[in-house]
Amino acid sequence: TETRPLVGAEYKLNEAQEHHAKNVLRLNNETVRLVYEGEAYLAHCTLSQSRFKVTVTAKDETVNEPAAEVILAPALIMRDKFELVLQKAAELGATRIVPFTSSRCIIRVKQEKKEKQRDRWEKILTEASQQCKRNRIPVLDEICRFADLKKVAADVRIAAYEAAGVQAQRIPDLYDPQKSVMVVIGPEGGFSEEEIEELKDAGFACVTLGSRILRAETAAMYALSVIAEAPGVKR
Repeated sequence: TETRPLVGAEYKLNEAQEHHAKNVLRLNNETVRLVYEGEAYLAHCTLSQSRFKVTVTAKDETVNEPAAEVILAPALIMRDKFELVLQKAAELGATRIVPFTSSRCIIRVKQEKKEKQRDRWEKILTEASQQCKRNRIPVLDEICRFADLKKVAADVRIAAYEAAGVQAQRIPDLYDPQKSVMVVIGPEGGFSEEEIEELKDAGFACVTLGSRILRAETAAMYALSVIAEAPGVKR
């Protein structure tokens, strides 16, 4: 919601919320979950004369968020696949998305399309977060260069590398649910050897995601799934 809900108060949904309620959730006379600045509330939703009204009934103390920041840094890949990554990142608990371009990226967003593209990406993140009842929508950074990844702060910094070898470290060896984590996923063509050395010099640990070579979008979802299922993570 755009303002903090008050228990007992009645609200009307805005146009975007009404579209989601009517065409996606198909709600009528049901309980819904409202979120404002990380706090959640339960409300009764009714449809009257083609307009949705919600009456707040109670505060929902459930927090569907990781204990510490989970940053996903995915390289730009083909549009439909990148949008799938955004959707699943929201569902799997990423708190921040840092898109980047690297030497082997075959996709570049044209300057005149950046604003429209960002609006679309933010809509995907918002709808996915609503669908899975998150308390917060992941923060979406502006597209950055590969060299700028080293500026992103995190307690644990990980890069998925297909040539790391099956004996290399894996995400569970490094991840601590109480510490912020950043996971970097390369483009379709992977990272160059020079880029891997840059990541290592910046303190990133190169990890294996197993013996099979995964597509970029699969690697992102796999990494976030492993983090979400780590021992000690609140489910």
